[in-house]
Amino acid sequence: MTIDRGGQSAGRRGGQAVDGTGKDAASARLRLSYQVFCEIHGRAWLAFARTRIGNRADAELVVTAMRTDLAEQWSHALRHPLPAAYAWRLLKSHLHSWNWDEDALAVEATTFAAVISGFQELVGESLRTEEDQIGLYSSILALPDRQRDVVILRYVLDLDDQEIAAYLDRPVETVRSSLCHARERLARRLGISELPDRRAER
Repeated sequence: MTIDRGGQSAGRRGGQAVDGTGKDAASARLRLSYQVFCEIHGRAWLAFARTRIGNRADAELVVTAMRTDLAEQWSHALRHPLPAAYAWRLLKSHLHSWNWDEDALAVEATTFAAVISGFQELVGESLRTEEDQIGLYSSILALPDRQRDVVILRYVLDLDDQEIAAYLDRPVETVRSSLCHARERLARRLGISELPDRRAER
């Protein structure tokens, strides 16, 4: 019986199997998961960036830079218990860096306008004067960090409890508790019995 040893089997080199297909498939799955993740969270990233920056063009630049960094760190981000929280911290880091290069007063004015806009349709007459608006904004800034973040994500970005919990890496019940306490504080500042919850109003 004659055995032809002149050629090598397909997919083998030097008698050892060469499997590039597996690595290619894993890389493709990683890219796809990143793309899907960005599609799910991209709206919130851009909306938050616009509250801090003001114009869409600059906000898109910051989000694009953040997404580039996230793509490079994606395999690491996936090992985080909550990838959404990992990405959110990365976005805030990029925004912090951007704000250092910009006029502080302009950034503050932009943030003020975005926050007031998020509340006006809910509280109406309670924000009819500039004094009322400044008072509300000051009250939001005076909230503890946890409550302030939850208020911005709910009333400005219109996220639900589960989304907020994922971004801030906190239990849903903690988010609800923070929102409840913040609403009580802000209602007292506005002189109303209760601050409506944007989601509950639907």
